[in-house]
Amino acid sequence: MSDQEDDGLFGFNFDDDVFVTKEEKEPIQVEKIDYEAKVETDGWFLDKIKNLDTVMLEQHGPNEIKSIIDYHYLYKQYDEALTAALGFIRVATTNKDCKVNGTKEISEIAMHCAAKVNRLDILKELLNNKSHTQDTGLYLVRIKFFPLVGQYTEALNTCIIYHKERKLDYRVWYHMADIFMKSVARDTQTYKNEMRYNLANLAMVRSIHIFTISRWNTRIEFVKTRFERELKVLQDRLELTKDGNADQFADWMTKGHPNVSETGLDEFSWEDIEWIFSDWALRQDLELMEDDVKAVKDM
Repeated sequence: MSDQEDDGLFGFNFDDDVFVTKEEKEPIQVEKIDYEAKVETDGWFLDKIKNLDTVMLEQHGPNEIKSIIDYHYLYKQYDEALTAALGFIRVATTNKDCKVNGTKEISEIAMHCAAKVNRLDILKELLNNKSHTQDTGLYLVRIKFFPLVGQYTEALNTCIIYHKERKLDYRVWYHMADIFMKSVARDTQTYKNEMRYNLANLAMVRSIHIFTISRWNTRIEFVKTRFERELKVLQDRLELTKDGNADQFADWMTKGHPNVSETGLDEFSWEDIEWIFSDWALRQDLELMEDDVKAVKDM
């Protein structure tokens, strides 16, 4: 056997000092480390709000401000949550050094807070912020809050935009009915040929129809319970619109809708009213194939 073979199975020739244990490293002196751990107590992050503009520019600053907003909202401290949310939005939208990509989530929380504390001026400003107008997720929020600031035209228009995106969401028709009913309630004028009650009735009929054609697996007990509970809510709401009649609105539109000024519909976009009539006349979802009907969980 050759000398190379004597060195080992593979002929490796290591120096002896490779296997000598190296001198142990100097132990870390913890007291010299410049680090302040977060105190894991309820609301440890609250002091961050004192310097919001600076914190928002830090790597994790926006998340810490979000924690502050969530904390105040959870404990029903809506004024404080609103202040933090508005600060977050201000820095994110005006400081180019802030790396926040969007404010949709915080804007939604701010809207809820403004409504809770009756700051309708702030709510109106947030609702009319055009930066999120194409976000489907915020449509329902806007639909809910537009009537609070008296913007029934915008509320109805947003309903229709949302419905075009989510054709089988029955809730949007429920909201339409609510918009027409609230419009009547706040109106001091009486109209000879009031149509808003008729439109509210139409909207609730459509809501119930879409609700019941959606696939509910009522063989499962909790699904059946939810179905029956929500259907009862819709039927009760339909009862509140009994002063209206959907067919009367349809007949009026078919005849050429004379004297619009006598109907109470002046504040709404006529294009939106025509769309509602068209949808009612066509009943497009009745023609949907069974495979096209989504399960409720997918809406």
